[in-house]
Amino acid sequence: MASQKLRGRYLDPFLDRYGRLPTLKEIDHARVARAMDAALARIVAAGDVIQVDVQTDQFVVFSDQHKGSRDGADDFSAAEQTYNRAIAYYNRMGYTLLTLGDVEELWEDRPRPVIQAYPNTFALEAQFHAEGRYQRIWGNHDDDWRYSKQVEQYLAPVYGGAPLNVREGLLVNLRNGTEQLGRLLLVHGHQGTLKSDYFADFSRNMVRYLWRPFQRLTRIPSNTPATNWRLRHSHNIAMYSWSAQQDKMLLIAGHTHRPVFESVVDDKQLQAEITAARVMLKKAPADQALKRVLGELEEELAWVQRAVRGQFALEQASHPLKPSYYNTGCCCYPDGSITGVEMVAGEIRLARWNKGDKEALREVLARASLEDVFAAC
Repeated sequence: MASQKLRGRYLDPFLDRYGRLPTLKEIDHARVARAMDAALARIVAAGDVIQVDVQTDQFVVFSDQHKGSRDGADDFSAAEQTYNRAIAYYNRMGYTLLTLGDVEELWEDRPRPVIQAYPNTFALEAQFHAEGRYQRIWGNHDDDWRYSKQVEQYLAPVYGGAPLNVREGLLVNLRNGTEQLGRLLLVHGHQGTLKSDYFADFSRNMVRYLWRPFQRLTRIPSNTPATNWRLRHSHNIAMYSWSAQQDKMLLIAGHTHRPVFESVVDDKQLQAEITAARVMLKKAPADQALKRVLGELEEELAWVQRAVRGQFALEQASHPLKPSYYNTGCCCYPDGSITGVEMVAGEIRLARWNKGDKEALREVLARASLEDVFAAC
């Protein structure tokens, strides 16, 4: 029975169309596409659709904070100050804050210790919610929030005010005044992955009972390339491939911890991580784990520059790249920096906040007119 389902789901379409068996990459892309189609259908059926005017409404999208319980396995602690200063700025400027999943690290911790560990951060996020400017999406590492009882028990008392709705995703109809530009789909981005979607229960237990104790002892961040950066980029490519098939739709996701703008991996973040790792290695030249991390970062950067830049998903394909896929990166880089996606004044921007001594320093890594982006989609 299982083999018949596998054949009907993945093999028959390729045999009918191409007269051959699919490659592993094609199977992976088909699996992600099916999962994204299903997620989009559920989002529409749930009525999680809003209207936004790109000239008057302001959004900032952050993902993958991975707030923990302040132990050795907590990746967010290094970026806490930067994140708090960033969202305080966006609150003053009247932005809507959209957190795109893996906001808490609930594969490693239970909800209550995490909430108790970061009262200031939760209070800052609650200010957005109190003013009706907060949208929340769950990811694989905080999928406890897909259950309303869990939200009511743990999150609702923290955020207060109106009921808090944590969604699987959000579909945004974007307009420029009276002109309809297109649609924007926001999801965490784990959809269709084997480890984080299909076998999430097994992965959760591995993280909680094996990886977390090891990470507590070694303090190795879980967002290093040790989590297999090739799989990250492979999933980014699959997500792009799905988005490129949609009509007048942009996709913003997180999950991979690598910023993507207009379907191209932004390598400035990788370069910054390499610089920070080299500084750390000068202080601890005998640290073999740090040497391994630096080597993998340099290998990843070389691969991105060689195989991805300019032809992120198509690998020198003949048809033009569509600027349809964006990724927020994450809010738990070891150097204390964070990245996110802004939508303001008719533009979409990739922003990085760097950790400063007294204040977080914001820089815009990339920007584009939303009208031009949709014209190319």
